[in-house]
Amino acid sequence: MELRNIKTFAKVAEIGNFSRAAQELGYAQSTVTMQIQALEQELQATLFERNGKRITLSAAGEEFREFAYEMLRQEHRALDYFRNETEPTGTIRVGVMETMCASRYGDIFKGYMKKYPKVKVKTVVATTLECMDMLEKGELDVILTVDKKLNRPTWETAHEIETEISFFCSKNHPFAKRKSVTIDELIQETFIHIEEGCNYREAFEQFLADQGKWVAKVHEVGYTRMIIDCVAENIGVGLLAKFTLEEALKEGKIAVVNVEDYSISMLMQVVYGKNRWTTSALRAFLEYSKEVLV
Repeated sequence: MELRNIKTFAKVAEIGNFSRAAQELGYAQSTVTMQIQALEQELQATLFERNGKRITLSAAGEEFREFAYEMLRQEHRALDYFRNETEPTGTIRVGVMETMCASRYGDIFKGYMKKYPKVKVKTVVATTLECMDMLEKGELDVILTVDKKLNRPTWETAHEIETEISFFCSKNHPFAKRKSVTIDELIQETFIHIEEGCNYREAFEQFLADQGKWVAKVHEVGYTRMIIDCVAENIGVGLLAKFTLEEALKEGKIAVVNVEDYSISMLMQVVYGKNRWTTSALRAFLEYSKEVLV
């Protein structure tokens, strides 16, 4: 049983597509097909069910995946031991929310690249739903997100931190001088909102919908820093993770708005696929991100 065939099996299992797996591995599609066929002949089992362009693991494939990952883990251990390499190498693909990039937590990528120069980092900035979809398809190795608790049987949460989501206004807004405001007062204001599909925006809008209420007027802005700038200019009020507001609060440009009988908190999470083998690059990222995020 050849390791290269097992590696190809693992990649196809993650991506669910022969041609895309071939692309990532640097093979012709026919080579990937032959490698999987050779593996199936050795095991005397069908590993994939083919439904048009989409490939899914068969029952036998699901069972064999655990053996495949264990063999690949052992290969990595052997290589690490005999090469005596203390520095991680390879490639890591990370999905992250734009909100995190616009805060001090964005420095995690710069710091990681400086600390591990032999690792190639591919960063994808996307919404939580997009990141989750790419992680599920095997297009990402790990995601950093702010959301409610993410629970899937094939995922592992490396670490999580509770994060406050805050309403905020310009320092010149009347709300800035008040201890608190009511929901009814708040929703009469123009909101500078991040795009639809954002988890904390959805949570707030669902809360309002349950009461038959809605925000009077919304401007959608896809960039966190632009939202903060618009609010600072008193164009409207906003709702963002509080860690993104730290700099503007320190500079006195904005003020947090406390809302009576309502608050939102979510979890900053680092999540990866537990059914894939953990490379030295991913292990290093999980360790480094814990140092930065805690």
